[in-house]
Amino acid sequence: MTLNTTTTQASHSNPKNHRLIGLDLLRISLALLIFAFHSHIGMLECNYLLLNGFVNMGAIAMTGFFLLSGYVISFSTRQQDMWRPKEIVKFYIKRIIAIIPLYYTYALACVIFNIIYGGTKAAIEELMLFPIESLCLQSVFSTLFPFSHNGGSWFISCIMICYFTFPLLNILTQRITDKARTYIIVILSAILLWSPFVEYYFKCNSIYSNPFFRTLEFAIGILVCQLNMRDTDYKPVLFLRQPWVCFLTVILLVAGVSLAQYLHIRGDYMLYSWIALPCFVSLLFSLGHIRFERLQKLRTIRYLSALSFAFFLTQENYVWTTTRFLREKLELTGIIGNGFNIFMSLAICFTVANILYFLVEKPSTKYLRSRCG
Repeated sequence: MTLNTTTTQASHSNPKNHRLIGLDLLRISLALLIFAFHSHIGMLECNYLLLNGFVNMGAIAMTGFFLLSGYVISFSTRQQDMWRPKEIVKFYIKRIIAIIPLYYTYALACVIFNIIYGGTKAAIEELMLFPIESLCLQSVFSTLFPFSHNGGSWFISCIMICYFTFPLLNILTQRITDKARTYIIVILSAILLWSPFVEYYFKCNSIYSNPFFRTLEFAIGILVCQLNMRDTDYKPVLFLRQPWVCFLTVILLVAGVSLAQYLHIRGDYMLYSWIALPCFVSLLFSLGHIRFERLQKLRTIRYLSALSFAFFLTQENYVWTTTRFLREKLELTGIIGNGFNIFMSLAICFTVANILYFLVEKPSTKYLRSRCG
């Protein structure tokens, strides 16, 4: 899930340079789905009418993000030789520059807030967690999710672990056949689809923020990109690249999740991978291939895609608390109150995300890249 990195320029087979706008659109859509999910299940309880069932399972978007991240990273490094140590070091430096400055800023703000309101106990907890969180290892400890900022930054921990494994994954999969890639995708998907049932039956800790399972999704994204990157007569790939398949997949995903929720089918967000995983894989094939020529020069899409990382981090309790406070002060109820909840919370998230992006993420990335060459 390369939340702030969309270096998906140049087409797979066309000599002209293209940006994979379809993947930008997917990233933006997933970011908005996560926002709708948080606003729906949190203190605001926003009503999205016919989409309530789908939004209630909006956390399935994270599966899409990790798949997308593997795809984008594989595509953006397609000309790098990961057999060379210098290329691996260069890859790691770029990933650290892209993630760490904004993450540390966010984490520091949360730590200061927790210490101010939590006192000595919170300070001790933060001190204990510092070595783990500074190295982005918090997702390895599943029970840390409720502590400090880990409920909002677990995905950064998971994606950094995914990045760490990428050179090895890339080397292992780069020279195998398309059929072998397909078999591996099927095997990894089977593990991802069965594991939530094991968790549910034996009442295990949630695997939602488990880096192992997120790395499997990331690996599938890499394999999908390798299958989709070149001209091929491989029939499964040719079928999934069709634009109508993309349209049908979106309908199937929304309708399938909504129907399952209506029928009260049990299960957490990972268990819903039975529909989310194949649908997101299908979307990667089609959106990673469709050119969207008319959208190529739209800077708005690139900007919103780049903003997605900061937008994720801004979705904290202060957004929902502030929105609810303003709604109650204005004495807004019913449809008007619900509309205010959605608009105001979105506006707060968007504003704070822009502040983080333009004052922290963008300048720090530019500076560090210039210093590191």
